[in-house]
This record gives sequence, C-alpha cells and structure tokens, in this order.
Amino acid sequence: QELQDYLVEVHRLLSETADNVLAKSKLPQEHHSMYRQIVYAAAWQESCWRQFVKKGAKLAPLASTTGDVGMMQVNRTTWRSLYDVTGLNGDISYNSFAGAEILHYYLTRYAIPKKEDKQPGGHLARATYSAYNAGPGGLGRYRGVRQAPVWKKVDEAFWSKFQAVSGGQEFAVKSCYGS
Repeated sequence: QELQDYLVEVHRLLSETADNVLAKSKLPQEHHSMYRQIVYAAAWQESCWRQFVKKGAKLAPLASTTGDVGMMQVNRTTWRSLYDVTGLNGDISYNSFAGAEILHYYLTRYAIPKKEDKQPGGHLARATYSAYNAGPGGLGRYRGVRQAPVWKKVDEAFWSKFQAVSGGQEFAVKSCYGS
C-alpha cells in the first residue's frame, strides 16, 4: 500500500545522492544527466531500490552470495578499505552514496578516459555499469569483450533499465514489486 510513497522517497534519495557526488566532482556538465540516470538504473538493476528484504518476521540487509550488500549491492570485501561495512549493510543513504561514488569512479576513471563512447557499439553508461559489476577489466564486457552468456543477460538487463530511466520512466522500477 505504501509502495508509491516508498519509491518517491528512494527516488529523492538517489537524486540527492547523485547531486552530492556531482557537487564534489569535475565531471563535465554534459555528463551530469547521464550520470544521474546511471545511478537510478544501477540501483534498479542491483536491488529494485531495496536495502532490506524480509527474512521470516525480520528485515535483513539485501545480500548476495558473493558479498554484495544493500541497495547498490556494494561488495563488502572489495570496498572494505573505503567504506564502513556496517553502514553498507544497514544504512540505505550510506549504501546509495557508496554505490554512486563507485559508479562515478568507473565513469570518470575508466569509461570516459578509455573513450568507450567512441568504440563500435560503445556507450559510457553501459561501460560504467559493466565495470561496476565486473571491475575495471569488465569495462568492455557489454560490447562482447570476454563476455559469457550469463553476463550478456546482466548487461542487457541494465541497458533496458537505463533506456527506461533515460526516457523518464525511472518509476518503472515498480514492476519489480508485481504491482
């Protein structure tokens, strides 16, 4: 019953988070809108905008078997020296900020400098998410570079979500909830 209100609040949180990262960034203005869209789409792809799931009668942090946690599915092992694991697990604001910073890192340190938008079939958002999901070595994965079929599905799912978001349909995340 409260789903729409929840999604509006998470949208506000993600928007503020992206703005906070951009405020301390040197990312050219021309990429700001795309960066915000990457944040919305990545949070949708990773968790359907959820930090917690119900386990029996209790809420537990959304966690994968590979150590990824929370709304942005930040890997607790990979990023433990930069981010507080307790915050990643239990604080949706902290987790979204960590994920947004990591996305910004991959966009500004890898996708843009490596000119992913100039590659055949290239796109900065797709490259950023591929690196977010697989590390810097996965930057070109979405273009078929060292891509297994399972990762092709992941990259295509992100691209579909990104296209919806860039078309102003970020609340299509509601489809995750069967409503």
